[in-house]
Amino acid sequence: MTTTESAINTRVHDLIERQIAEGKQLGVQVAAYHKGRRVVDTWAGTMGPKDDREVGPDSLFLSFSTTKGVAAMALHILADKGQIDYDAPVTKYWPEFGQKGKDRITVAQAMSHQSGLHAVRKPHSIDFVEDFDGYCEWLAAQEPAWEPGTATGYHAMTYAWIVGGIVRGATGRHIKDVIREEIAGPLGIADEMYVGIPDGIEERLTSLQSAPVAQGAAAAFQIPADHDFFKAMPVESDFTFNDMRLRKACVPSANGHFTARALAKMYAVAANGGEIDGVRLMSKERIPLMQRVMTEEVDRVLMMPMGKGIGFFLGGDRGPLRNVQGPRSTALGHSGAGGSTAFADPEMGLSVAVTLNKMQGTLQGEGPTFEICEFIREELGITR
Repeated sequence: MTTTESAINTRVHDLIERQIAEGKQLGVQVAAYHKGRRVVDTWAGTMGPKDDREVGPDSLFLSFSTTKGVAAMALHILADKGQIDYDAPVTKYWPEFGQKGKDRITVAQAMSHQSGLHAVRKPHSIDFVEDFDGYCEWLAAQEPAWEPGTATGYHAMTYAWIVGGIVRGATGRHIKDVIREEIAGPLGIADEMYVGIPDGIEERLTSLQSAPVAQGAAAAFQIPADHDFFKAMPVESDFTFNDMRLRKACVPSANGHFTARALAKMYAVAANGGEIDGVRLMSKERIPLMQRVMTEEVDRVLMMPMGKGIGFFLGGDRGPLRNVQGPRSTALGHSGAGGSTAFADPEMGLSVAVTLNKMQGTLQGEGPTFEICEFIREELGITR
């Protein structure tokens, strides 16, 4: 199904239909903007493993860490308004955060997974996850696992309360309200971008298929039980991401519900000098600041070198590891566990988003998602 009539859109639709026929996908949406114009907007498949309804353009997909990019965009918009300084200590906005040696951690370091706060609260309970304020208080009282700034380790879940605490301290507003008021509302996508779903839209929710990614990764890579990977992403918890309680919580690291067209439009702002369709979210001068490289070290949680910016993961291949965002280190965005992704490549004027519900054994958009993104680049003549 498609609403964007173009040769590239038809070919992308054919690709995702083929992936579904081959068993690689269940339900999927793909959207892309190029030089300010939406060139791909297509969807196919079914709503879930036990839900044979067809995916539509407004179906909502839980997109795991792709949510981090939306939260990062909110923070950058606030920075563009002069409300947040990347190089200021977090304690300027959130004084309680300075406990146990964390007083000199900057916003930029915290947002690039360098604060040593990757370990989740134990037990990994839905009661804790739902308590946004309580989790912020708990995190502020934690001792970092390493001297901040000397290493990086993916804050898979705890990123939610780091960015949420900074935004609340700087503005007095909850981050879910900032996302809605500064991004979703102005762009006309308020009913397609949620971090914590409201009542009344349950029929639009897709459901996920497959075992937790952490279990698959453990089997594939024989990760020891005491590794930082499992401190950040525990296998044992009292909830799943299909649970309605989890879906309704605000976890801006992991439980955003989006359409692909909403994500692609948001990133089109970064790919198009700060505005899209006549709506400006930030100054053109903000884009290079969003591309700032904070670290390219091996990540202690993910066990691979990662280019990290302030809240975003960055493009650029790392040896044989090809990046779903493409070869340019100036690309910025975030993928989610299982295969969702959304990013901007400002040099090429490109934004792409893929949402899906058949979880892949991937953390960074490898597999079918990479195939889709690479196909779009090739169709547009954007060479590696």
